[in-house]
Parts: sequence; C-alpha cells; structure tokens
Amino acid sequence: MRGKLGRAFWGIFFIACALFVVLNQMGIWTYKLGFWAAVGTVIFVISLLDGLINRRITESVFSIAFILMIFAEPLHITRLVPWTILLAAVLISIGLGIIFRNRFHTVVYANKKIKNFRNKREAITDHIFTDTVSKEQGAHVVVDQTMSDTSRYIHSKELETIDVNAKMSDVNLYLDDAQVTNETVTMNVNLTMTDLTIYLPLSWQVESNMASTFISGDFEIDGTSNGGGPTLIIQGRSNMSDIKIEYV
Repeated sequence: MRGKLGRAFWGIFFIACALFVVLNQMGIWTYKLGFWAAVGTVIFVISLLDGLINRRITESVFSIAFILMIFAEPLHITRLVPWTILLAAVLISIGLGIIFRNRFHTVVYANKKIKNFRNKREAITDHIFTDTVSKEQGAHVVVDQTMSDTSRYIHSKELETIDVNAKMSDVNLYLDDAQVTNETVTMNVNLTMTDLTIYLPLSWQVESNMASTFISGDFEIDGTSNGGGPTLIIQGRSNMSDIKIEYV
C-alpha cells in the first residue's frame, strides 16, 4: 500500500510543479521565490510526502509549518511567523499523536539510529483510544478495526466464514491453528487504506474473487500451497489496500 501511495504522492507532486511553472509563466502566480526559498520548498514538500507515506505525524506537521513560513507573505500570515506557527505545529502534533496513537509512528533520530517507542506506548495505554471489535471463536469470525494495528489468532474449531472490516489499519490474521467444517472458508473483506496479512498453513489453498478497480490495491501470495487442505475464498471490497497471503 505504501508503494502505491508513494507513487501517487510523487505523481501529484510533479504535476503540481508543472502547474506552478505554467502559472508563473502566465503571470497568474505573481509571488517570486528566491533560490533558497525554492530549495527549502522542495525539501519540505519531500519531507511532507515522506511523513505521510511512512505515517510520521511530527515530520508531516512540521513540514507543513515550514512550508507555510516560506509562503507567509502571499498567504498574508507574516504576523504568525515563526513562533505562532511553530507552537501550533507542536500542539497539533501532540493532538494527532493522541488521536492516532496506534496508526502513526513516533520516531526519534539519534546517532543515526531510529528508535521506535511505539510498542512501549501501546503497552502502557493499550486500553485507551481503541476502536476494535472482534469475535475470534466459533464458525463465524468477525474483525472490525479502525485506525490501529492488530494481530488476531483464530482458534476456531469449526470455521466457516471470516468478516474483516478495517479502515486505515494494519491487520494480521493467523489461521494456522484454525480448523474448518467444510472444504471452503469464505472471507468477506471491506478494506479502506489497510494492509491485511493472512497467515495460512501450507495445506490451505487461496481463491480470490476480489473485484479489480483503479484504487483496489495489491493482492500478493508469498509461497506455494502443497494442497490437501481447505480453500480460503476471499471476496469483497478493497480501496487503496493491500492483501498479502503468507504460508507458514
């Protein structure tokens, strides 16, 4: 998913650059950027795209803040430069970090190493800001996930159907301990900006009935089934989401 979003962002970026050049030559865009301002704009736009693609709140917010500071004059916000904008960026970063604590990464750069404190933060506040509903036993398994990451281990001994509804999430489903009553298991998915990874025993086979659309995302199978087991039928809707099958 990130690769697809990255291509989309870079495509939009270069289209915007082309639009800027045309408007500048036509005299519609009258603000003239100096050399260093232009260089700074390119750097912070790249930083913004990197922050969005890699889900880093602080990087994204401060990139926008610095871009606003560069274009403060044409935007008529010179009175806000620099401290008001920087303070607002800090507060917005904190607020978004609280709201999307499971979906975005808090990253600290030190001595050229990246330290990710996400796992510690989730362990301390795992009971806060969750939006998860799951039913992992019985014949009909349901997983609802919104703006957070989760791993679900399915231990059903009579599995027939699985419903996965997820938005802006990373969902890992482990079916290596599941047992089925029929020769097929139907998985109904409704995904939006989600990475869904399904871990299957080697004996299971996969059949995809997903509709292919422009924004559907990728469907990938890592490994090969040796046959003899049930068939997992995957169907439903996927928008800007990736589905990956991994044999274990």
